[in-house]
Amino acid sequence: MNVLCTGMSGSGRTSYVNAVRRHAEAHGRRLHVFDVREIMFHLAHERGDDLQEETVLDVFPTALGAYRAAAMERILAAVRDLPADEPWLIVTHATFSWNYSVVPGLDVYYLTQLQPDAYVTITDGILAIRQRLTEERWRTVTINNLLWWRDVERSATEMMAAWQRKPHFLIGRKQGPDTLFRLMFEPRTPTAYLSYPMTHFEGADLFTKLENFRQELREHVVVFDPAAVDDYSMDRDAAIGFSDGSATARSAAADATESLRGVGGTSHKTGRARDLLLDAREDGDADGGRPVNPENLTHVDGQIVDRDYKLIDQSQIVVVYYPTTTLSAGVICEMKDAIHRGKRVYAVWLPSSPPSPFFTRYCTRWFRDERHLFEYFRTNGIGTDTGLPGTLDVQSETGDQSPAD
Repeated sequence: MNVLCTGMSGSGRTSYVNAVRRHAEAHGRRLHVFDVREIMFHLAHERGDDLQEETVLDVFPTALGAYRAAAMERILAAVRDLPADEPWLIVTHATFSWNYSVVPGLDVYYLTQLQPDAYVTITDGILAIRQRLTEERWRTVTINNLLWWRDVERSATEMMAAWQRKPHFLIGRKQGPDTLFRLMFEPRTPTAYLSYPMTHFEGADLFTKLENFRQELREHVVVFDPAAVDDYSMDRDAAIGFSDGSATARSAAADATESLRGVGGTSHKTGRARDLLLDAREDGDADGGRPVNPENLTHVDGQIVDRDYKLIDQSQIVVVYYPTTTLSAGVICEMKDAIHRGKRVYAVWLPSSPPSPFFTRYCTRWFRDERHLFEYFRTNGIGTDTGLPGTLDVQSETGDQSPAD
């Protein structure tokens, strides 16, 4: 599979793609990566032009377009010379946000010539993005600007994909390089959105069980996890791969306990993360003061919901992990959204009491424990290199449950 990969400045897209390339090499697979930005600067250096990172977007638009076209011509020539069995990945911006304007990052002419098999957007939490933008040119950018740019970057890439009738995947940087690697090299592996009641998880043991479940689920499907993007995390240098098996369940649980406090919970309403999102500056600041912007909190919450629905849309199935009797509005909404999109929803209900009919109403099938879910996957051919079955037995479609389930 050949992929065109986008991501706004500060999203960590380049480090993520490099991690994917190293992951491919470690598995004996060759992946050709072309970075449009790097090639543009290389071409300028070849010509003796003084093109600088800090001022590149101030270059006259026709000149900047010429640099970009020259870079794409070089990439196009290289791609056409590749063997058919060696995939490529092109890294670029879909858009730039500069001087309060949106600047296109790619010429659609080259999309037509390249015909990628899929489009991918790498994203990350907004505070992590903000803290990576340390150069002088980003000093006055606001959280509100970044929130809009992040959404425009995703939407523009999504439109490119829809225009060419190609799939588009949104991948959180912390999702791990294995995610994109498997999308590219294991295209028959099903994709699944993992839904769970984030605000009702308490205690390291519960997070350890969740991480163990997540890692076992990965043996069957490519997992998209909503916690891969945390807008209340201030760790710009967080490791790539929190859910790709690179960490032990116990250490991953400790990280998740800290991370999920800000994902739809109440603790993010106070503290340093909230202050950073409100984005106020003192009058004595070199760039002038500005008041708090409470709309940013609403903006973040809105994007959390929209992003999770996007992850459901790009997944073939939804898997629900539910360890508590307290119903989560978020999980129920996700289950309902998936069912109404025609997707199958498989749920693990762990409490000893029976689930609410408002829970089972939106299940294709539900199970009493993880073991029965994975047995069902194996029996029905849901897994790596087997894809999804075209039809399932009538009992599973009607939702009839045996006591063991």
